[in-house]
Amino acid sequence: MTIAIVGISGCGSERKPKPTKTPVAIEARLELNNLSFQQVDKQGKPLWKVRAQKGVYSPDKQRAKVTNLDGDFYQDGQIVLRVTAKVGEVEQSGEKVILRGDVVTKETRNQLTLIGQEVEWQPKADLLIIRDKVQANQPKFQVNANEGRYVSRKQQLDLTGKIIAQSQDPRLAMQTEHIIWLVKDRKIIGDKPVQIQRYQQNQITSQVTANSFSTALDRKIINLQGNVQLNATKPLIQVNGESFAWDIDRELVTANRPITIVDTKEAVTFTANTGELDLQKSLATLAGNARGVATRNQAKLEANRLVWEITSQQLVGTGNVVYQQIDPIIKFTGTRGVGKLQDRSIVVSGSDKQQVRTDFIPN
Repeated sequence: MTIAIVGISGCGSERKPKPTKTPVAIEARLELNNLSFQQVDKQGKPLWKVRAQKGVYSPDKQRAKVTNLDGDFYQDGQIVLRVTAKVGEVEQSGEKVILRGDVVTKETRNQLTLIGQEVEWQPKADLLIIRDKVQANQPKFQVNANEGRYVSRKQQLDLTGKIIAQSQDPRLAMQTEHIIWLVKDRKIIGDKPVQIQRYQQNQITSQVTANSFSTALDRKIINLQGNVQLNATKPLIQVNGESFAWDIDRELVTANRPITIVDTKEAVTFTANTGELDLQKSLATLAGNARGVATRNQAKLEANRLVWEITSQQLVGTGNVVYQQIDPIIKFTGTRGVGKLQDRSIVVSGSDKQQVRTDFIPN
């Protein structure tokens, strides 16, 4: 690999000191104005180019410190990153270029802008490291972090530290400690605990926590895993599970693993093997060992499938229905149950194949 340095104007001198009793060594210094640096590979293709207003060489001429610069970083002969910075340092070996002071990097393929106080470009690894007050911005998604590592060939950005992210459509805020941004594929993967807030009209309408997540930005669906908890304000309920998908636009939560829904105000809890919660319609559909319990009066309804209309608190259970209550202690078994748990108004019905069975349980 070859590095070429061109200085349009410059001066180099070794001033003679005034005669003194003790000789004073004065370091040689080379200053150049309007500099242009570039590095090419064995085939002559550019790896990077840097243009600077002013530069100063180190005594061994192995490094040059430059000011007011802009540059281009290449991959396979094509510009993939454009940078501007206040100051920079170029190594004669070409192993890396270091830029400092409000460094702005624009990725030419994905409308991605990377900002930091220090940027290091390693051409052999196609790696850009961004440090200190890192920002990564696309038109509808922005992230702040402590450090970022962008692998230009993979078009992958790893962000670490105290991460705060914001999405404009839909409007979300996110806090975590590590994300992998597959920029070309428009996917985000997080393997650390995360908090996400959903805003509507400047108010938080839903908030979720989880151990990890993944999302496709263009689909507006977040897949959450591990100790997932969602708190919604309209309706005012809490959803817990090990894994579920959150469709932001449709306000739909879908769980293919056990799910628990709690209505604290009405003091009812629902559990099932799988479920779907439609926040727009205030409707929950639960399947597989579905169960609803009213904690105030211990009324309980079990069925293969439960449909819960949250606003009216109306319940419909179908398939292997069992309704139990206390005071008096009684159990009904049938094929369908309709009513409310809070006032123990569940009506159980049967079919031609299965009649209603009533069990009175003595104290």
